[in-house]
Amino acid sequence: MAGSKVTVVCTAYNHEAYLRDALEGFVSQETDFPFEVLVNDDASTDGTAAILREYAEKYPDIIRPFYQEKNLYSQGINIYDAVFYPVARGEYIAACEGDDRWTDPHKLQLQVDFLDAHPEYSACVHNTLAHTVGGEEPDRVLFEQGEDRDVPFEQVIRGMSHAFHTSSILARREYIVNPPEFRNVAFRHGFTDYAVGVWLTLNGKVRFLDRCMSVYNISSGVASWSSNTAKHYDKLKRFIVGEREMLRGVREHVDGERAALVDQVILEREYELLYIEGKVDEMVRAPYDKIHRSMGRGRVISTQIKRLFPHLHRLYRRKKGYGD
Repeated sequence: MAGSKVTVVCTAYNHEAYLRDALEGFVSQETDFPFEVLVNDDASTDGTAAILREYAEKYPDIIRPFYQEKNLYSQGINIYDAVFYPVARGEYIAACEGDDRWTDPHKLQLQVDFLDAHPEYSACVHNTLAHTVGGEEPDRVLFEQGEDRDVPFEQVIRGMSHAFHTSSILARREYIVNPPEFRNVAFRHGFTDYAVGVWLTLNGKVRFLDRCMSVYNISSGVASWSSNTAKHYDKLKRFIVGEREMLRGVREHVDGERAALVDQVILEREYELLYIEGKVDEMVRAPYDKIHRSMGRGRVISTQIKRLFPHLHRLYRRKKGYGD
């Protein structure tokens, strides 16, 4: 592990059903360079730690395990900053959570070869297959297929669902282990991938390889924010507020056309917040009126009905369990 070219970081918590596949994806990598895999078991209550011990004993030159007695995430501790980055040895950092997996044994080699040959790039990513656990939906490729391409800032700032998945990232160490403050803001609101993606595009080009080399396991089935908002109201609100605050931090790092684009995305997040809060009068006024009209005729009509019958709208929200 000394002199590792790549450090792979993997968080695991109650991933007994998935971790074996994830670890197999790591140790199956075929490379002409050494790499290490740092795996943190965050005080799992199932068999996750036992699987990790098994693989750490079998592959001691690759896997470096960390076992927590108390769950760090619930204490607001960033595992990447507190556990992984202080001991990571790699020139490059790759990531894959314990419930996802890599499926191509040439993944790391292809990405490292590209970054070694192109120092102007901050990261190399690739396409990912989305798999719904339970089979409620068919597997699907997350991103438009075609040729290898660069990922523009304009795409990433809209959100990671428009750009690339975390399991695909291989990035230069300096941009991962020394994050900006807006990454910390994102973490405090329960996410980091969006901030990392934006930071990478601000520090160089990001190359997208149109080859599916990882699987993103979606465990929520057919439930989603849009179809089950009441169940997730508080979490959704926290997430949107976090994105808005993160983007305000990004604003300090950009100017010109990028600054204008960030301002527009901030407005879009604020509009989303007004929508889930049921603030229909504010949604239709400047500076959100153009965004509202772009939502389509159905949204415009339903909003007008809510404005005409505010009492019924309030009753509906209470019945659904939305906040005031």
